[in-house]
Amino acid sequence: MAERLNLLLVNVGGTKKKVYQDLSKDYSAVEPPFWAALMAGFVRKNGFTVDILDANVRNLSIEETAREITARNAEMTAIVVYSQQANTCAPIMGGVGELCRQVKKLAPDHKVILTGWHPSALPERTIREEACDLLIQGEGFYPLLGVLQKKPNEQVPGLWWREGGEIRHNARGSNIENLTGELSDVAWDLLPLAGGEYRAFNWMTLQSLETRNHYASIFTSLGCPYKCSFCAIHATFGERRIRNWSPDWALRQFDILARDYGVKHINLIDELYVFDARHYLPIAEGLLQREYKLNFCAFARVDRVDAMDIAELKLLKKAGFNWLKLGIESSSAAVLSKAHKGKYDQDIVRRVVGKIHEAGIDLCANFIFGLPGDTWESMQQTLNLAFELNCAFPSFFCAMAAPGSDLYNEALANGTALPDKWEGFAQQGYDFLPLGTETLSAADVLRFRDYAFDAYFRNPRYLASIEKKFGAAAREHVEGMAKIKLKRKLLGD
Repeated sequence: MAERLNLLLVNVGGTKKKVYQDLSKDYSAVEPPFWAALMAGFVRKNGFTVDILDANVRNLSIEETAREITARNAEMTAIVVYSQQANTCAPIMGGVGELCRQVKKLAPDHKVILTGWHPSALPERTIREEACDLLIQGEGFYPLLGVLQKKPNEQVPGLWWREGGEIRHNARGSNIENLTGELSDVAWDLLPLAGGEYRAFNWMTLQSLETRNHYASIFTSLGCPYKCSFCAIHATFGERRIRNWSPDWALRQFDILARDYGVKHINLIDELYVFDARHYLPIAEGLLQREYKLNFCAFARVDRVDAMDIAELKLLKKAGFNWLKLGIESSSAAVLSKAHKGKYDQDIVRRVVGKIHEAGIDLCANFIFGLPGDTWESMQQTLNLAFELNCAFPSFFCAMAAPGSDLYNEALANGTALPDKWEGFAQQGYDFLPLGTETLSAADVLRFRDYAFDAYFRNPRYLASIEKKFGAAAREHVEGMAKIKLKRKLLGD
């Protein structure tokens, strides 16, 4: 008889349609659950058996996932709550909660653990509302190991549980300092990478859409030192700084992905990759010594790029960094200041975008409408700036109170209306409810965002530039995306 599995890690599915509506069919990404693979590698390295059930990539319904979890009969199941939605995984919590309930309905005694971004941001609310046995706040690696080792709950840092009708918890533990040594293994073999079932963001593969399914994503660093009010990425870590894996570790992972799994496109999901030249330059130099030609995208920041020598950008481009994700957010320096985003204006943005383009790198540029202080005029100026910059792919967002962010805490304190269901935090979702501003309603902001999307992606100048650079197939793909009209409850659809 086969030995009983110690741990099953689950990436929830059944949420794509609610999160992306019809964009989920061909246009949204399907991300590999890297955090689950990293946890699996850590658990396996410490002597426990583990497997990953990626219900999202397998398109399993909540009911199908629950049946498979109970059929696997692992000693315990940990649902890893991370997602590809920018800045929050709240939109998948509806699916997570229903999965917990379905598992308990089928197997009341099966131990269910919640870990990840959202549980760390709202631990008390989550364990009160969801049918889980345990919740882990923080990075979760050593606490999960402690649970597997059957340590008393009181001895596991960051653990939340119910006891005698009350909720109890321990202070979160320290974050791992030696990422390379302690989180050395990634269980890529437990993901269906070779089958081409994952799917890159459409924009990063405009040059070769036919290879879009040869895709993976990975962290090479954790955390961010900045304090943007709309951002919740610090919720897992409980601090604001960056810790790096070594460049050699990153290069070993790229070797595995390219040579063993045929990956061609890699999304570096580091919160801020282009930050420390001692990290990103050795990686670029190492890539130049390899025979494969990978296509990378990574996050950068306006003020950091402004301080870079263009020679560094050209080196990144030569190494395969064909795309940078850049948070421009707003054309208004006053709005950016209120959001604690940084001290830069339109002229600096123009200079930075020009420098990136001069290096031959394309941009996925982020813009946010409805930040505190925004008006009709400032939102229009931001859209005008987007038209002027003519980046290969802008992402237009509404400001929202992501759980764990300063905006969320302010909304709670001020009695601001928040979504009544987790899907209401999905930017492309039917139930999405953004924040309003001092002069604009939430509906005003959402209506402008959707108008901006249509205006940009149907713009003849933009479409001509896409066809010229990436070809007719890329233009056709973008035109198909622009034809999809999102339905919005807030706007009366």
